Amino acid sequence: MDFQLEHAYDADPNDVLAMLTNSEFLRARLAATGALDYQVVECAQTTDGGYRIVTERTVQADIPGFAKKVFKPTNSMRQVEDWQADADAAPTAAWTIEAKGVPVRTSGTIRLQRVPNGTVQHIAGTIKVSVPLIGGRLERFVFDQARQTIETEHRFGEEWLAKQE
Repeated sequence: MDFQLEHAYDADPNDVLAMLTNSEFLRARLAATGALDYQVVECAQTTDGGYRIVTERTVQADIPGFAKKVFKPTNSMRQVEDWQADADAAPTAAWTIEAKGVPVRTSGTIRLQRVPNGTVQHIAGTIKVSVPLIGGRLERFVFDQARQTIETEHRFGEEWLAKQE
């Protein structure tokens, strides 16, 4: 299943990128999403001027009956973001999320686009669940959970940026 989401920020793309690559922000954002356990494994500038962000979190979900044989109510995930360093282009990142012990693969891109009143964050992704017959329903379930988390992260980011002013 492919998806695209957009979220606006009332801040310059450089300020949004600085927020998204700040380990203090990352820890606070993970807490704000209700993660049961979390850590920022890596948050560092790369030798080419980009950034590598690696986080791990354990989340709890209300699993529908059709998904209980595949998903546990508590799942551990590892997220990796590799931000590109190009001063002339919009900041972009490739990302992956791996759920431990679950046949789900999620990956995509993030792009921060400058607009007249700030920034639009474009998130594009693909969710693939390798389970015959119910894979499509499971992908929709994963997307619904991910969308809720991304919306919570966005609201938290807006509040974070407002406090920085």
